[in-house]
Parts: sequence; C-alpha cells; structure tokens
Amino acid sequence: MVFYIRKFARLGAYKMRNTILIVDDEELNRELLRQMFEEDYDILTANDGKEAIRYLEKNKNEIAIILLDIVMPVLNGFQVLQVINNKKLLDKIPVILITAQDDEQTEFQCYQMGATAIINKPFVAQTVRKRVISTIELYRNIDEMEGTISEQDEKLEEQEKKLNAFSDTLLEAVSNIVEFRNLESGTHVKRVKGFTRIFANTYKKLYPQEGLTDEQIEVIVRAASLHDLGKIAIPDNILLKPGRLTDEEREVMMTHTTKGCEILNMLSDVQEQEQFKASYEVCRYHHERYDGKGYPDGLKADEIPISARLVSIADVYDALVSERVYKKPFDKQTAYTMIMEGQCGIFDPKILSCFEYCKKEIEEFADSRI
Repeated sequence: MVFYIRKFARLGAYKMRNTILIVDDEELNRELLRQMFEEDYDILTANDGKEAIRYLEKNKNEIAIILLDIVMPVLNGFQVLQVINNKKLLDKIPVILITAQDDEQTEFQCYQMGATAIINKPFVAQTVRKRVISTIELYRNIDEMEGTISEQDEKLEEQEKKLNAFSDTLLEAVSNIVEFRNLESGTHVKRVKGFTRIFANTYKKLYPQEGLTDEQIEVIVRAASLHDLGKIAIPDNILLKPGRLTDEEREVMMTHTTKGCEILNMLSDVQEQEQFKASYEVCRYHHERYDGKGYPDGLKADEIPISARLVSIADVYDALVSERVYKKPFDKQTAYTMIMEGQCGIFDPKILSCFEYCKKEIEEFADSRI
C-alpha cells in the first residue's frame, strides 16, 4: 500500500483518534473483536452497513480504524467502503475488510477500493491485534507528521508575509527618495501603481488567453514602485533641469533604466525570485516602445515583458497629467489623445485597447490623486 502525505496538511492541532468501529452482522464476530481491543480502545459496533455509516458521520473525528465485514445485509462491506471513499475519508480512517473468502479476485477488489488490509475468518487473535494496532499507529504517525508540516508551513507563511511587508516598505521608501529628489509631490509612485493595477486588471479581462493572473498582477504592481529607481544616480543639474535637456544630458538621463537595475541587484536579497524578476523588467524596460524605438535595448512588440508594457503606459500617463519642473500638466483628454495617437511613442495595441476600455476608471483615479 502506498501512503500519500499531502503537501498541504490540514489546519488545526492533531487530535488523537482512539475509537475502533467494528461492523459485522454476526454478533459472535463483533464480540470476539471487541474483546481483543476494549482494554486499549473505545469500541463502537454496528450490525449492518447503514448503522456503520451513521456512526461514521457522527464520530468521524474520533474513529481510528474501521473493521468492516464484506458479506452483510442492507449494505455490504464494498458498498460501505464506496461511501467512505465518496466522503474522502480513507486518507484519515483506514479500513480493514473482514472476509471468509480467500480468493485473488476478492483480494484485488478490496485493495482496488482502498482497503488498507484484509482479515480472514476464522480470526487468529494475535495476528488480527498486531495488524490493527500497527495500522492505527501508522496513521497516527502520518497525522502527527501532517500536523508538524502544517505548523511549519504556517511559520514559513508568516515569515514570508513579514519579508514581503518589509520588502514593500523598503522598496517604496527607496522610491519615495527618488520622488523627493525629483521634487515631485511624493505620490507619483502610488499613482503609477494605481494606474498599473487598472491597466493590468483590464488586460486580464479583455485578453484572458494571455494568462495574466491576479497573483502576477500584484507582483507587477509592486514592481511598478521601482520603475524610476535609477534616477537616484542622476545628477541634480540634469534631474531637476527646468528646461529642455541637451543630447548629452538626455543620454545621461536615459541611463536611469540600467542604473536602476544595478541598484536593484543590491536589493535582490529582500525580494523573492518572481518579484525580483518583475522589478528588474520594469526598471530596465519601461521606456522601451512597441515599434522598437525605445531604450535602453531597442526591444519591440512582445520582446518587451508585459510587466514593463503595463507600467510604461501608466508612467507616461501620470507624467502627462502631472505638473513637472519642466512642464504644466495636460488635461486628461489631451493626455489620452496624445498616447492613443502615438505622440509619446508607440504602445502595445492591446494595451491601447485596454486604455480605451478603462479610460473612465483611469481618469477617476487620476482625479483622486491617491
């Protein structure tokens, strides 16, 4: 028999099961089995299958094992075993079938239906007792192991939550430093994350075949806070220049994408692998454009990760509708038109369709200035 220990154990503390359910239509057999175990276990007896099922439903958390006769009126042992199977209780409550039949077909059917073992009549008391007790102990050990695994999983999950919370706080703090250096209002990161979430949820809705999940969206939204991380390394005379940048200054400004990745590599230990990957993509590629005319790598179309494509349009929209040291804000309709007509570079057509679909929601979020 193969025992399968579930990867995710049940929640809650392990509770000792100490009841044996004996199911046999012959009173003599029930009494013989009772006498074998009554000193060490609580005993329930049933003289037919229906009564056995009633006991099982009422005491399923206390029953350690079921000794089940095959040949019985009302419901036979195989029918009772099928009910137990249907209730998905066999991983917790082992069933040993009792039979006077000694043939391969019966044995095969017993094991095929999930029985742990077979006891042949007439009983050999020492053999029966040893087999039953060893089975109970084995299942107890599995149950205790599951309880231990469950506790460890809970501790690991709690540690992961704390790490994620620390990571989010640290990364947002770093992003806010960039905003303060850039003389922005301190809410740019929150707005870009909010716009990114709206675009991503719309993309998931309109293009389900792309397989974007809620979990991936949360990873991308967190990564959005780091899109301008590299601006920490840009000199103030360029970062804060109120006028148009020279070609040389623009070249320096463009390095914020790769500088951000260099800084991000130093923060890799505070992000799990998937989050680090998305953060790196967003940092490096959020200025790439769908036609290949972006920077730093000139990626085009689907070469640009979906994380960067989503954050890119969110970042551009917020830059358009927000005041900067070098410009006044555009109104929302003008910003929308500029993006849709390609005046700010060419974006993914699918994401432009999303913008058309969620335009009202985007504008409401922009008005909220969260």
